[in-house]
Amino acid sequence: MGTYGESKIGLVRKVNEDSFYIGCEKNVLAVADGMGGYVGGEIASKTAVEAIAYYFKNFTFAAPVQLEKAIQYANSCILSKTMIDPSLKGMGTTISIVTLARQYAFWGHVGDSRIYLYRSGELKQISVDHTIVQVLLEKRKITQNEAKEHPQRHVLTRAVGVDENLLVDSGAFQIQPGDRILLCSDGLTSFLDKQELSDAIGAYDRTERDIINDLFTRVYQNGAKDNVTAILTTI
Repeated sequence: MGTYGESKIGLVRKVNEDSFYIGCEKNVLAVADGMGGYVGGEIASKTAVEAIAYYFKNFTFAAPVQLEKAIQYANSCILSKTMIDPSLKGMGTTISIVTLARQYAFWGHVGDSRIYLYRSGELKQISVDHTIVQVLLEKRKITQNEAKEHPQRHVLTRAVGVDENLLVDSGAFQIQPGDRILLCSDGLTSFLDKQELSDAIGAYDRTERDIINDLFTRVYQNGAKDNVTAILTTI
């Protein structure tokens, strides 16, 4: 099993508001994309992944409910910082987590960073975006093509660190040899379509590092207007 993660600032932003975490045994993976002013987003995403890292050093991660609790803990950590420093009020972050234990992957998710599973030539999105555009898609008020250019496509309906009452999506799925799992911020998925991701991830003759470097190169060629972060692991 190989695992690689990377985060880059992009061509437009002055600060990288993304953060990621890979546990020392590579069985805890997390990507966060912060929001909230010049430094707020950076602080929020960094606080979230540090909270996740701390949580899983003290608690088991072999159940979806534990990932929910980990994200709730990250939520409280960010809210605590805004109470100490009111100038940070309004900051928040997405968070997508995957933990690996035995023959299972457990996941937790808030926001519009994403979790994908690549298996047998098919790339499946595990997480569901918490965005206004996703709500409109589910209500069939806009098409997929309209969603790509919608002016509110990046407006979140849920974020970590904004409200004490946070609803967290979670679940689990069985894993098998050859599966590849991708966690990424929307800085990747906003500039590459699903087929491009699938083609790149399906190249088993390439390392995880090579694949992510290639994907990031394409994002930069397409403008890289946002920070871009990704973790790729092979079972």
